[in-house]
Amino acid sequence: MKTFIYFILTTLISTGALLGALNLPNPFPAFAIAFGIWILFFWCWQRRSQKQAAKRALEQRFENYMRSRTPNKNHP
Repeated sequence: MKTFIYFILTTLISTGALLGALNLPNPFPAFAIAFGIWILFFWCWQRRSQKQAAKRALEQRFENYMRSRTPNKNHP
């Protein structure tokens, strides 16, 4: 959900910058903002994905550890 909100905000900012570039005598700063916001969006998305993957890996290791520590009731 958070990613969707960031995507919508990125789209709005980018669209505003590109539309603003149409009326500027020097449109390159507006282009830099428009493409820079997309770079920032993908960079933050990638960073959040890495954090989530690390958290899932840590939880999986903990579950494996707890499985190895619990006694097996079927084993004498």
